[in-house]
Amino acid sequence: MKVECRLKALLSDHDLDRHGIIQEIATGIGVNRHTIAKLYNDRTPTVSFGLLGRLCNWLTKNGVPPDELPGALFGSGRAPLWDAVARQGGDVTIYLGEYQPMTEGEVTWRWISRRDSAVASLIIQRLSTGSEGGPRPSRLNFQYIPFRYSPADPIVDPALLAEDINRTRTVFEQTQQNVTPGTAIIIGSQRVNYLLEFFMADLFGCHPFALPTREPRVPFFSVYRPSDQNTPSCFGGRRNPFRRKDSKQPGLHHLNDRGHWVTCPWVREEEDVGIVVSVKEHRRKSTTLAIFGFSGRATEAVGEQLTLREDLFWPPATKLKTKDIGVFVCRLTYTPIDKEEELQGRVQISSCDVIPLAPRTLERFLRR
Repeated sequence: MKVECRLKALLSDHDLDRHGIIQEIATGIGVNRHTIAKLYNDRTPTVSFGLLGRLCNWLTKNGVPPDELPGALFGSGRAPLWDAVARQGGDVTIYLGEYQPMTEGEVTWRWISRRDSAVASLIIQRLSTGSEGGPRPSRLNFQYIPFRYSPADPIVDPALLAEDINRTRTVFEQTQQNVTPGTAIIIGSQRVNYLLEFFMADLFGCHPFALPTREPRVPFFSVYRPSDQNTPSCFGGRRNPFRRKDSKQPGLHHLNDRGHWVTCPWVREEEDVGIVVSVKEHRRKSTTLAIFGFSGRATEAVGEQLTLREDLFWPPATKLKTKDIGVFVCRLTYTPIDKEEELQGRVQISSCDVIPLAPRTLERFLRR
């Protein structure tokens, strides 16, 4: 078992991870700066009881509760995703888009995508399983993000869209104001779950439901099919205006570490693509997961991979101030199915290639 030093995370949790903090601690406890730097970066093979005691005294004087020490300084490696969610504490809230088809100005019924609800079910099962000797499962909540549309018309009604955006903005602001620990899980693309649009715009520092005019502000872009809802987005539309080749190819376009666009196409019954975004915020002790596919079928397939192969998506690779951030593109190929299986809407994938966006690509967009 590898014992890790969590000094950096502990400092972040207590708003102490600031510029010059390594030198400040070293001066405060009378040791060489490199000694603290090794602890901060989890690169020291040993630590003496004397050094540990002085470090704990400094932390206590600077606001870390003494009953958390020295235990909070150490951990046995990174916990797997779902164990980390349970150990974090607080509620787990799953956000789903609620379809409200319109006929003659009236909502005819309300329903949740079977694909999205299947992902929610898999997550609930995974959290309920827990781990041997681990914490009890967190309390699970559901919140529904309504949006209205006409099934016969892929053009979004501007008046209805404005009302639905305002309702979702209220939900998003409530999540931002909540300072208690917890986990938010957003399921479904921005065309079916408007909360995803707010989350992405906030993460990458741009305006929701508005396409940037000069250059991309998000390192990936969803090119809709002609039959899809033409929902305005900061990272989606009928064509990718930031590239020439394949600008109208339906699917997901993403930037590689050289700044070049790569196409993950949607090909009916053959190829598809989805994304998992993970954000661990140390200061708020919160985690946000976004799970969405280009199609509903891809959302279900990616959700299944996340619950079965969590090590591919966790921990987030990019560290920025008090946040750890990961963006994982999932390129899918489907297994051919017979007519009966197609009518049942079953998902059978032959391969799922998980492509983490490079840290330097994310850093370039996150630091704007």
